[in-house]
Amino acid sequence: MSTIRHSHYNICRHRHASESAGAFRIAVLADLHNQVYRSDTRSLIKAVRDEKCDAVLSAGDLVLMTGGHFATDQARVLVSALAAEVPVFLCDGNHETKMKRFRPQEYQAYDESMKNCGAVCVHNDSADAELGGVKVRITGLELDYRYFRNRYRMRLDEGSIKALVGESRRDRFQILLAHHPKYFGEYANWGADLVLSGHLHGGIVRLPFLGGAVSPDPSLLPHYDHGLYESGISRMIVSAGLGTHTINIRINNPAELVIADITLN
Repeated sequence: MSTIRHSHYNICRHRHASESAGAFRIAVLADLHNQVYRSDTRSLIKAVRDEKCDAVLSAGDLVLMTGGHFATDQARVLVSALAAEVPVFLCDGNHETKMKRFRPQEYQAYDESMKNCGAVCVHNDSADAELGGVKVRITGLELDYRYFRNRYRMRLDEGSIKALVGESRRDRFQILLAHHPKYFGEYANWGADLVLSGHLHGGIVRLPFLGGAVSPDPSLLPHYDHGLYESGISRMIVSAGLGTHTINIRINNPAELVIADITLN
């Protein structure tokens, strides 16, 4: 029996003079870690299909890379099935980045398999698409591993983002896939209309009135743990994720499939 929660968000923006009105639906995947928590890949594929989305976007960590263990088989099954039906766009998270650092040949094989099944990989790069009559730019921001650990005290600014991925597009609906939600203010300043993030697994343990308890940085009670956030005209959706790693536990925090309906009017 599937225990995947479907979370729906509506994102609306007034179109610019150079844009066309329209609407589209996307499914957002994050933090699968090669196994859906208390469910399975087949159920997740069906859940995405049932939502009748125009595209699927991954905010990273579809794979598992912890210690000496490296697993990608369920990520490959998932992406292969979905990419045969709708456009799929992938950005790496810190687990893919770790794999790339320590097992570059295996990472290369995994990345090539994603491309061969039809997925578009945006590694500090962008891809353009037209979804529901809306011209969209999808950019994948992949940060150095030090940005994921508090002890390095890494700062990120608009200039650093531009150095990695270039300028945002003002004549398209600009989506930024950025695995770590910590830098939402900087993503907004760069020019993202919509940021899609994960990484925090919803805080692992969700407490009434307080939200997520733990961040893998590590830190307690992370600010951007789950849900919808706003900064000026920018919006960010933080997925609670689909899986676990290292400690196989999620409390008050089921696996989550995010569905976003975007409208330009």
